[in-house]
Amino acid sequence: MSARQRGLALAEVLVAMALSLLVALAAASLLHVSNGDFLHNGANTRLDDSGRFAMAIITQALRQAGYPGEPGAAAAGVAPLALEGRDNAGVATDADGLGVPLPAINRSDALAIRYAPTAIAGAEGGGAMLNCAGFPSAAGEWAWSIFYLAQASDGVAELRCKYKGAHAWGSDAVIRGVDAFHVVYGIDTDTPRDNIPNLYLTASDIDARDAALPAAEKAMRPSWRRVVSVRVALLLHGERASRPGSLLGSYRLLPGADPAARIDEVSLPAAMQRRARRMFAATVALRNL
Repeated sequence: MSARQRGLALAEVLVAMALSLLVALAAASLLHVSNGDFLHNGANTRLDDSGRFAMAIITQALRQAGYPGEPGAAAAGVAPLALEGRDNAGVATDADGLGVPLPAINRSDALAIRYAPTAIAGAEGGGAMLNCAGFPSAAGEWAWSIFYLAQASDGVAELRCKYKGAHAWGSDAVIRGVDAFHVVYGIDTDTPRDNIPNLYLTASDIDARDAALPAAEKAMRPSWRRVVSVRVALLLHGERASRPGSLLGSYRLLPGADPAARIDEVSLPAAMQRRARRMFAATVALRNL
């Protein structure tokens, strides 16, 4: 074989190798895109299921608030609130009710709901109503459903449900992978009341309104007793690398009602950025006023 023939053969081999590399790179690129789409679609499906489930639990608990009607007088002469909340606060599992505020995850809120189950023959524990964990509560005493965010043992933030058991307080996870949980409250400011919210306030705003009242009125917490609806919002995230692209998002959970209800991905740790995210919100009218 002449030198020219050997050169041509070598060129053909190099061209074939280059073409093979191009085909391999194209196949790898298609596989990468396909895998990214698979992760993104799977994450969105899981987010949709988790969000719908969480909102169903929260809205059901809110519709029980204050049942069977305006709460009766407590031993101290002040009727307990049907619901109350805290801004930018976590909740201790073993504390009574909301307890002392703990550091919050991404400035998330806590929401506490009270109701009084009625006795039903044959019902476990005598009560026909279930708390946020799905357990019946004993008739004739106040039951609780408290929602807040906390970290699981692996560091993943989850929406938790705190409830009062027969002997102690308990807390169970509702869903995992929650960035933020925020609540605002619809206040009926009309006199006489028409049970239609005139404005939505945060828990801190409601506490401030009550704090400005004379001492005789302050103890009754009248602003909380004028809450006629509740608006809740959740932001959930998917697995790592579950959202293609390089842009960082900004999410407003309750636009116009709570400026603090906002998550900017640029402020999150790198591992939490560029994930599939989904917001869920609902407004619930309170039934038992």
